[in-house]
Amino acid sequence: MLNKTLIEEFKKSTGYNLNEISDYNVDKLVNFLMASHRSFLNKSIPKIEQNFLLIIKHYQNNNNLKIILNLFIKFQIDFMEHIQIEEKTILPYSKTIYKASIDSSIQTLLLVHFSKYSINDFLNNHKNTECFLSEILYLLSREVDLKNEPLYNILTKQVRQLDDEIKTHAWVEDNILVNKVRAIEIAVNNFIQDSKNS
Repeated sequence: MLNKTLIEEFKKSTGYNLNEISDYNVDKLVNFLMASHRSFLNKSIPKIEQNFLLIIKHYQNNNNLKIILNLFIKFQIDFMEHIQIEEKTILPYSKTIYKASIDSSIQTLLLVHFSKYSINDFLNNHKNTECFLSEILYLLSREVDLKNEPLYNILTKQVRQLDDEIKTHAWVEDNILVNKVRAIEIAVNNFIQDSKNS
């Protein structure tokens, strides 16, 4: 399920080995997810936007490209909001609960236990933004007049790669991080319950 490009890119730029990601602790997973957010926002998305602008400059009469760029801008806005929400909720919560589980501090464990936030809140409110990229890829594929244009092919490849990387990122979040945090929540709640019964 993990995208090979994402694995290679993050291993090169961060030292993280995604082939072993299921073995990462919560702290390292959160660091990986935040690093991938930065990579998406500071590298992948700006490159795609730049190539959209270049190809539109060459094909100024192609209104479809302008519409597709507008959809990409909508994706950017939603994706940045998505990242901001994660970096204010699930990611700090995951680090806090992980730290509490390691420290075994009763105060920290109680704070986590009585917290108004849980992994279920994340799951209930987490929306994926990949559908925008799938739609963009579909619309780009309909631009048959551009199939032989190198810049078009580069753009399409970049959007497809970003789509794959975001899907991989979401899979790590939704399957590995969520399961690890849920296990810690259960352990904290069991510890509190056992303490009450003692």
